[in-house]
Amino acid sequence: MSTLKVSNIQDISNNAAMSISGGVTTFNNLPINASAAGSAAFMARHAANEWGSVTNGAIVNFNDDSTGDSFDTDNCYSTSTYKFTAPAAGVYMFWFSIYTADGDTSNGFSFLKNSSKVAITYSTDELMSYVSSFNNDHVQTATIILPLASGDTMAACGALTNSDYYKGHSKWGGCRLA
Repeated sequence: MSTLKVSNIQDISNNAAMSISGGVTTFNNLPINASAAGSAAFMARHAANEWGSVTNGAIVNFNDDSTGDSFDTDNCYSTSTYKFTAPAAGVYMFWFSIYTADGDTSNGFSFLKNSSKVAITYSTDELMSYVSSFNNDHVQTATIILPLASGDTMAACGALTNSDYYKGHSKWGGCRLA
């Protein structure tokens, strides 16, 4: 078996295309249709096992991205603002899984892009997930794929007047696809 060790890869014009230093890979001069897909991935949850509530448009505060199965590969998720900030233009996927209370008839959740609820063509309420009546605790989930510009932010939010959720069983995450 042979091992090839390199720290730089150059394109045909001898321009640095990729460099590796200290475990960090940097891409330079990527062609227009190229990407570093798979970067900027995270999964966050709440550190407390307690019930919480959010109002319409208020951010769900997932404050743990570093224990258990929680992670943040490129430090793009803030555990103080609870927002993901896109490091580069591209197509991103986000999801949430929010545990809600039994018998509560008004729990709804959505996504915020740059502090505005993501518009959904089939609903004037801009709900990504909603349950109008249920006799047991349940999990509301949603997934969205959308283009973001560098610096755009995303967050999970309440989408009704008052949405209750159990912090210890709720999480959200996302990643850059292309």
